Amino acid sequence: MSDCFQEVVAAQAPERTRPNLTAFIVCLGCVVVLLDISIVNVALHPIAAGLGGNLSDLQWIVDAYTVAFASFLLSAGTAGDRYGNKQVFAGGFVLFTIASMVCGAATSMAALIGARVVQGIGAALIIPCSLTLLNHAYDDPVQRTKAFGWWAGSGGASVAAGPVIGGLLVHSFGWRSIFFVNLPIGLAALILTARYIQNEKARPGQRIDLPGQIVSLFALAALITVLIEGAHWGWASPRILGLTAGFLFLSVLFVAVERKQSVPMLPLTLFRSTQFTVATLLGLLLSFSFYGLIFTLSLYFQQVCQFTPLQTGIAFLPVTGLLTIMNIFAGKLGAKRGMCFPIASGFIVASIGFFWLSFATSDGVGYGTLLLPLLCVGAGVPLILPPVTTVVLASVDRSRVGLASATLNTGRQVGAAAGVAVLGSLLSAAPSIVTGFRWGMIISGVIYVVGTAVAIRHIPAKVD
Repeated sequence: MSDCFQEVVAAQAPERTRPNLTAFIVCLGCVVVLLDISIVNVALHPIAAGLGGNLSDLQWIVDAYTVAFASFLLSAGTAGDRYGNKQVFAGGFVLFTIASMVCGAATSMAALIGARVVQGIGAALIIPCSLTLLNHAYDDPVQRTKAFGWWAGSGGASVAAGPVIGGLLVHSFGWRSIFFVNLPIGLAALILTARYIQNEKARPGQRIDLPGQIVSLFALAALITVLIEGAHWGWASPRILGLTAGFLFLSVLFVAVERKQSVPMLPLTLFRSTQFTVATLLGLLLSFSFYGLIFTLSLYFQQVCQFTPLQTGIAFLPVTGLLTIMNIFAGKLGAKRGMCFPIASGFIVASIGFFWLSFATSDGVGYGTLLLPLLCVGAGVPLILPPVTTVVLASVDRSRVGLASATLNTGRQVGAAAGVAVLGSLLSAAPSIVTGFRWGMIISGVIYVVGTAVAIRHIPAKVD
């Protein structure tokens, strides 16, 4: 009888006996969310040809997702606590999957961009809850640590593989396939989530900072609109001046709102720590130049070098392929030499790559000329993020680690959206794509030089 009872209990609670399956499910969520940040870049030229969009439309295809992702990331963790992380995680997949279907079926730029916003909201619901679910799946701290490593590694690998996978899909099935491929993944994740992920007790007392959420969303949307549309509408046009004033007003209002909230979305006390503030800023600078490069380099490859989407994806391998390898090396280097050394080294090496690209690009240049500077960027960028994350998490109390991590990721997404907006606008404002790309690389190099100086000045060698 006891054996039969144990079998019944096991059948009723498979999630407790299969933590690795929970890890697989949440890693799947991480993969599909981060894959959609990089996979879309190689499809931009075919999308423009199919739907008739201009450069600012292409920027919005990328930034609509990133802005929504960044805006809702902080509130999503609170929503998971309030309504249950399993439920919010599953709800995020529902939104993401439905929006992916709409993206793939879109017949206009407006429909595609609108669906990308919903995709970004779904992505924001998935990521924070995935970490919490992973944390609760393991009783053994050692196994839990390994699972977090799988989660981080799957995210890095998806960003690295995105351009190649996107190139293969576009080459074989057309640009709509990069969105339709999310449908079977989303359905599988929903079925597995319902069957195997453990239910948690919701905490209804947790409050969502709705005023802060609304104000931050409109502030960020106003900023990105100014950066994307400024060159098209005119920097002195009434719309741009009005949006700029709106952004400044909303930014001040956000600070005022957060100071008055009993449970703010973004506790401003976090920024009393110099290490936290500086590391978050470095994460923003890192993403600004890197994701701006991914966006503009994709257009450069396809419009100047006349690469196909598949060739473009393969051409990104020197940059993205080094991400996974160097991320591992960065962790070991930080443990051996301290946090400042890999951060500063990464900014220096990547800045050399950016400046080199600004001089190497021209209408008739071959890919071989671009290879070495791309390798510099690919080697430098992954040296920065792991130690920056370590500094952020070490600068706060353990009770605020999740919030600190979400704040860092929000800053990175804001930086990515701004990078795509600014560097993309340079392409349209300059006399040619080559000239705009060169200026973008110079700006990126200068930003990384600033990052180097800030890291050397404020990041300690050792963190507690």
